[in-house]
Amino acid sequence: MQLMPGTASGLGVKDVNDPIQNVNGGTKYISQMMSKYNNDPQLALAAYNWGPGNLDKAIKKYGANWSAIVSYAPTETQKYVAKVMGNWRGAGVR
Repeated sequence: MQLMPGTASGLGVKDVNDPIQNVNGGTKYISQMMSKYNNDPQLALAAYNWGPGNLDKAIKKYGANWSAIVSYAPTETQKYVAKVMGNWRGAGVR
């Protein structure tokens, strides 16, 4: 999982290179993003990749719907959300 230093620290991750700490921190963070964005996996993934501050600004401007925000998100975030959602749906999760 990729955690920025400040995010990792806030999650109690002392060593991002320790696989157990890293995965525990990353799953805790995505869980927090799911709660913050009303269990909307696309918004939670966008926040995880783009940062919740950036996503919150986009929500204020365009609304709390990924389809309304997606074209304003960075290309990396657009691809990330699409890829993870595709893998998730491919695994039978709805």
